[in-house]
Amino acid sequence: MHGYRFASVLVLSILFIFVDLRFAQVDLVRQSLSYVVSPVRSLVSLPGDVVQWSSETFSERNELLDSNRRARSQILVLQQKVQQLSVLEAENERLRRLLNATSRLDNDFITAELISVDPDPFSIQVIVNRGAQEGIYVGQSVVDADGLFGIVVQVDSLTSRIALVADVNFAVPVYVNRNGMRSVVVGTGDLDVLEMEYVTDTADIQIGDMLVTSGLGGRFPAGYPVAEVIAIEHDPGESFAHVRARPLAQLGQARSLLMVFQQQQEPESNE
Repeated sequence: MHGYRFASVLVLSILFIFVDLRFAQVDLVRQSLSYVVSPVRSLVSLPGDVVQWSSETFSERNELLDSNRRARSQILVLQQKVQQLSVLEAENERLRRLLNATSRLDNDFITAELISVDPDPFSIQVIVNRGAQEGIYVGQSVVDADGLFGIVVQVDSLTSRIALVADVNFAVPVYVNRNGMRSVVVGTGDLDVLEMEYVTDTADIQIGDMLVTSGLGGRFPAGYPVAEVIAIEHDPGESFAHVRARPLAQLGQARSLLMVFQQQQEPESNE
Protein backbone atom coordinates (compact mmCIF):
# COMPACT_ATOMS: atom_id res chain seq x y z
CA MET A 1 0.00 0.00 0.00
CA HIS A 2 2.78 2.42 0.89
CA GLY A 3 4.57 1.47 -2.33
CA TYR A 4 1.58 2.52 -4.44
CA ARG A 5 1.38 5.87 -2.64
CA PHE A 6 5.05 6.56 -3.17
CA ALA A 7 4.77 5.63 -6.83
CA SER A 8 1.76 7.91 -7.26
CA VAL A 9 3.57 10.85 -5.61
CA LEU A 10 6.63 10.23 -7.77
CA VAL A 11 4.56 10.15 -10.97
CA LEU A 12 2.73 13.36 -10.03
CA SER A 13 6.04 15.09 -9.23
CA ILE A 14 7.50 14.13 -12.59
CA LEU A 15 4.29 15.28 -14.28
CA PHE A 16 4.38 18.68 -12.53
CA ILE A 17 8.06 19.13 -13.45
CA PHE A 18 7.26 18.36 -17.08
CA VAL A 19 4.29 20.72 -17.13
CA ASP A 20 6.36 23.47 -15.44
CA LEU A 21 9.04 23.15 -18.08
CA ARG A 22 6.72 22.94 -21.08
CA PHE A 23 3.93 25.39 -20.27
CA ALA A 24 4.42 29.09 -19.31
CA GLN A 25 0.92 29.32 -17.86
CA VAL A 26 2.22 27.54 -14.77
CA ASP A 27 4.04 30.75 -13.76
CA LEU A 28 0.72 32.54 -13.57
CA VAL A 29 -0.64 29.81 -11.35
CA ARG A 30 2.50 30.00 -9.16
CA GLN A 31 2.14 33.78 -8.79
CA SER A 32 -1.51 33.42 -7.88
CA LEU A 33 -0.67 30.83 -5.26
CA SER A 34 2.03 33.13 -3.79
CA TYR A 35 -0.62 35.66 -2.79
CA VAL A 36 -2.25 32.97 -0.72
CA VAL A 37 0.96 31.47 0.68
CA SER A 38 2.70 34.77 1.67
CA PRO A 39 0.26 35.67 4.48
CA VAL A 40 0.51 32.14 5.79
CA ARG A 41 4.32 32.33 5.72
CA SER A 42 4.24 35.70 7.53
CA LEU A 43 1.86 34.34 10.12
CA VAL A 44 4.08 31.33 10.72
CA SER A 45 7.21 33.51 11.16
CA LEU A 46 5.43 36.08 13.37
CA PRO A 47 6.24 34.48 16.76
CA GLY A 48 9.94 34.31 15.90
CA ASP A 49 9.97 37.90 14.70
CA VAL A 50 8.22 39.06 17.88
CA VAL A 51 10.75 37.22 20.05
CA GLN A 52 13.68 38.70 18.11
CA TRP A 53 12.21 42.23 18.24
CA SER A 54 11.59 41.96 21.99
CA SER A 55 15.10 40.70 22.62
CA GLU A 56 16.64 43.54 20.61
CA THR A 57 14.40 46.13 22.31
CA PHE A 58 15.22 45.00 25.84
CA SER A 59 18.91 44.77 24.96
CA GLU A 60 18.91 48.35 23.66
CA ARG A 61 16.98 49.50 26.75
CA ASN A 62 19.51 47.90 29.08
CA GLU A 63 22.36 49.49 27.11
CA LEU A 64 20.67 52.90 27.41
CA LEU A 65 20.19 52.45 31.16
CA ASP A 66 23.84 51.47 31.60
CA SER A 67 24.90 54.43 29.49
CA ASN A 68 22.75 56.80 31.57
CA ARG A 69 24.20 55.43 34.80
CA ARG A 70 27.75 55.92 33.50
CA ALA A 71 26.89 59.43 32.34
CA ARG A 72 25.43 60.34 35.75
CA SER A 73 28.53 58.99 37.49
CA GLN A 74 30.79 60.99 35.18
CA ILE A 75 28.73 64.13 35.81
CA LEU A 76 29.07 63.69 39.58
CA VAL A 77 32.83 63.23 39.24
CA LEU A 78 33.12 66.31 37.03
CA GLN A 79 31.00 68.37 39.44
CA GLN A 80 33.26 67.33 42.32
CA LYS A 81 36.33 68.29 40.30
CA VAL A 82 34.77 71.67 39.47
CA GLN A 83 34.09 72.29 43.17
CA GLN A 84 37.65 71.33 44.05
CA LEU A 85 38.93 73.64 41.32
CA SER A 86 36.82 76.50 42.68
CA VAL A 87 38.23 75.91 46.16
CA LEU A 88 41.78 75.87 44.80
CA GLU A 89 41.19 79.05 42.79
CA ALA A 90 39.82 80.84 45.86
CA GLU A 91 42.77 79.61 47.95
CA ASN A 92 45.25 80.74 45.29
CA GLU A 93 43.59 84.16 45.17
CA ARG A 94 43.90 84.50 48.96
CA LEU A 95 47.56 83.48 48.80
CA ARG A 96 48.27 85.97 46.01
CA ARG A 97 46.70 88.76 48.02
CA LEU A 98 48.70 87.72 51.07
CA LEU A 99 51.88 87.73 49.00
CA ASN A 100 51.09 91.24 47.77
CA ALA A 101 50.59 92.33 51.37
CA THR A 102 54.20 91.49 52.20
CA SER A 103 55.32 94.49 50.14
CA ARG A 104 53.94 96.72 52.92
CA LEU A 105 56.16 95.11 55.54
CA ASP A 106 59.78 96.00 56.21
CA ASN A 107 60.01 93.40 58.99
CA ASP A 108 60.61 89.68 58.85
CA PHE A 109 57.52 87.52 58.96
CA ILE A 110 56.33 83.93 58.89
CA THR A 111 53.15 82.54 57.36
CA ALA A 112 50.57 80.79 59.53
CA GLU A 113 47.29 78.93 59.00
CA LEU A 114 44.25 79.27 61.22
CA ILE A 115 43.37 75.86 62.66
CA SER A 116 40.56 76.62 65.16
CA VAL A 117 38.41 79.32 66.74
CA ASP A 118 38.24 79.88 70.48
CA PRO A 119 34.69 78.99 71.61
CA ASP A 120 34.83 81.43 74.54
CA PRO A 121 31.90 83.85 73.95
CA PHE A 122 33.61 86.61 75.96
CA SER A 123 36.68 86.80 73.74
CA ILE A 124 37.41 86.81 70.02
CA GLN A 125 40.49 84.65 69.63
CA VAL A 126 41.79 82.03 67.20
CA ILE A 127 44.49 79.35 67.18
CA VAL A 128 47.17 79.15 64.47
CA ASN A 129 49.69 76.44 63.60
CA ARG A 130 52.82 78.35 64.64
CA GLY A 131 54.41 78.30 68.07
CA ALA A 132 57.54 78.73 70.13
CA GLN A 133 59.50 76.35 67.88
CA GLU A 134 59.20 78.92 65.07
CA GLY A 135 60.16 81.80 67.37
CA ILE A 136 56.63 83.11 67.95
CA TYR A 137 56.32 85.31 71.04
CA VAL A 138 53.58 86.95 73.09
CA GLY A 139 52.82 90.43 71.80
CA GLN A 140 53.71 89.60 68.20
CA SER A 141 51.45 91.34 65.66
CA VAL A 142 49.52 89.34 63.06
CA VAL A 143 48.19 90.64 59.72
CA ASP A 144 46.26 89.28 56.76
CA ALA A 145 46.16 90.45 53.15
CA ASP A 146 43.90 93.42 53.94
CA GLY A 147 44.81 94.74 57.37
CA LEU A 148 45.89 94.23 60.95
CA PHE A 149 44.40 90.95 62.17
CA GLY A 150 45.39 90.74 65.84
CA ILE A 151 48.13 90.08 68.36
CA VAL A 152 49.60 86.91 69.92
CA VAL A 153 48.43 86.48 73.52
CA GLN A 154 49.60 82.92 74.26
CA VAL A 155 52.30 80.68 72.80
CA ASP A 156 52.69 76.91 73.02
CA SER A 157 55.32 74.74 71.39
CA LEU A 158 53.39 74.18 68.14
CA THR A 159 50.47 76.63 68.26
CA SER A 160 49.66 80.19 69.25
CA ARG A 161 46.55 82.00 70.41
CA ILE A 162 45.71 85.29 68.71
CA ALA A 163 43.37 87.98 69.99
CA LEU A 164 41.65 89.67 67.05
CA VAL A 165 41.47 93.45 66.72
CA ALA A 166 37.75 93.21 67.49
CA ASP A 167 38.42 91.65 70.91
CA VAL A 168 37.28 93.92 73.76
CA ASN A 169 40.76 93.75 75.31
CA PHE A 170 42.50 94.86 72.13
CA ALA A 171 43.83 98.39 71.52
CA VAL A 172 46.18 99.69 68.84
CA PRO A 173 47.60 103.20 68.25
CA VAL A 174 46.66 104.52 64.80
CA TYR A 175 46.64 107.67 62.74
CA VAL A 176 44.30 108.96 60.04
CA ASN A 177 46.00 108.33 56.72
CA ARG A 178 44.53 111.54 55.24
CA ASN A 179 45.84 114.04 57.76
CA GLY A 180 48.06 112.15 60.23
CA MET A 181 45.79 112.70 63.27
CA ARG A 182 46.68 110.18 65.98
CA SER A 183 44.22 108.14 68.02
CA VAL A 184 43.64 104.70 69.48
CA VAL A 185 41.34 101.99 68.10
CA VAL A 186 39.77 99.48 70.48
CA GLY A 187 37.74 96.33 69.94
CA THR A 188 34.02 96.13 70.69
CA GLY A 189 33.42 92.38 70.64
CA ASP A 190 31.80 92.76 67.20
CA LEU A 191 33.82 91.50 64.22
CA ASP A 192 32.47 94.32 62.07
CA VAL A 193 32.89 97.31 64.41
CA LEU A 194 35.84 99.03 66.09
CA GLU A 195 35.82 102.29 68.02
CA MET A 196 38.20 105.23 68.04
CA GLU A 197 39.04 106.74 71.41
CA TYR A 198 40.00 110.29 72.34
CA VAL A 199 38.64 111.91 69.17
CA THR A 200 37.69 115.48 70.07
CA ASP A 201 34.38 116.83 68.92
CA THR A 202 36.16 119.29 66.60
CA ALA A 203 38.69 116.81 65.18
CA ASP A 204 39.18 116.58 61.41
CA ILE A 205 37.72 113.11 60.89
CA GLN A 206 35.54 112.01 58.00
CA ILE A 207 33.59 108.92 57.00
CA GLY A 208 35.78 106.85 54.72
CA ASP A 209 39.06 107.86 56.36
CA MET A 210 41.55 105.00 56.56
CA LEU A 211 43.18 104.29 59.90
CA VAL A 212 46.67 102.81 59.83
CA THR A 213 49.06 101.66 62.54
CA SER A 214 51.26 104.45 63.87
CA GLY A 215 54.04 102.16 65.10
CA LEU A 216 54.14 103.92 68.47
CA GLY A 217 55.33 101.55 71.17
CA GLY A 218 57.10 99.35 68.63
CA ARG A 219 54.59 96.52 68.93
CA PHE A 220 52.78 96.86 65.59
CA PRO A 221 54.35 97.45 62.16
CA ALA A 222 53.95 101.10 61.19
CA GLY A 223 51.76 102.10 58.27
CA TYR A 224 49.66 98.93 58.04
CA PRO A 225 45.87 99.38 57.41
CA VAL A 226 43.62 98.77 60.40
CA ALA A 227 40.11 100.08 59.73
CA GLU A 228 37.91 102.48 57.78
CA VAL A 229 35.70 105.08 59.49
CA ILE A 230 32.02 104.28 58.92
CA ALA A 231 30.15 106.50 61.42
CA ILE A 232 30.71 109.70 63.40
CA GLU A 233 28.32 110.84 66.13
CA HIS A 234 28.48 114.14 68.04
CA ASP A 235 26.68 114.29 71.40
CA PRO A 236 25.89 117.76 72.74
CA GLY A 237 27.83 118.48 75.92
CA GLU A 238 30.40 115.71 75.22
CA SER A 239 34.05 116.58 74.60
CA PHE A 240 34.73 113.55 72.43
CA ALA A 241 32.94 112.29 69.32
CA HIS A 242 31.76 108.72 69.04
CA VAL A 243 33.58 107.29 66.01
CA ARG A 244 33.04 103.76 64.69
CA ALA A 245 35.21 102.01 62.12
CA ARG A 246 35.08 98.81 60.10
CA PRO A 247 38.09 96.44 60.36
CA LEU A 248 39.85 96.00 57.03
CA ALA A 249 41.17 92.53 57.89
CA GLN A 250 38.87 89.63 57.02
CA LEU A 251 38.37 88.65 60.66
CA GLY A 252 35.66 86.09 59.99
CA GLN A 253 37.09 84.67 56.76
CA ALA A 254 40.90 84.82 56.68
CA ARG A 255 42.74 81.52 57.03
CA SER A 256 46.25 82.43 55.85
CA LEU A 257 48.06 84.97 58.04
CA LEU A 258 51.42 86.69 58.41
CA MET A 259 53.08 86.83 61.82
CA VAL A 260 55.40 89.84 61.89
CA PHE A 261 58.68 89.94 63.82
CA GLN A 262 59.54 93.35 65.23
CA GLN A 263 63.29 93.91 64.87
CA GLN A 264 63.65 95.88 68.05
CA GLN A 265 61.64 93.51 70.22
CA GLU A 266 63.10 90.47 71.89
CA PRO A 267 60.89 87.38 72.09
CA GLU A 268 59.01 87.19 75.36
CA SER A 269 58.78 83.98 77.36
CA ASN A 270 55.45 82.15 77.53
CA GLU A 271 55.42 82.83 81.26
